[in-house]
Amino acid sequence: MFARAASAYRQIDLTSAPKSEIVVRLFTRCLDDIAAARTAIAAKDVQAKANAIDHASRIVVELRAALDHQAAPELAANLDALYRFVGDQLSMANLKLDAKPLDGATRVMTELADAFATVRHQP
Repeated sequence: MFARAASAYRQIDLTSAPKSEIVVRLFTRCLDDIAAARTAIAAKDVQAKANAIDHASRIVVELRAALDHQAAPELAANLDALYRFVGDQLSMANLKLDAKPLDGATRVMTELADAFATVRHQP
């Protein structure tokens, strides 16, 4: 019963939140997943690493899919390249059980999250 209520609340929250807020939440969750993957790699927990990287990768795929190349071609192309880089780094970390590629992914996603958060708070 409580799980159903929590799920309904999350659904209402997502459908009523401004798009800019949802994007910031996606960046935050992706960064959380990358941190979890880093911890799992250090612990040699292959399943936890795979789950965290899989979820982070799905977020990156969704962010890429949401780009509007017609509205802002140059911006969309630049963001697409950054998202591709992050996806490649996640894949490399996943395949090699190596946390080093996560450094670049974290750096890019942190900078993008900060930029989106700043734009969200502008009038």
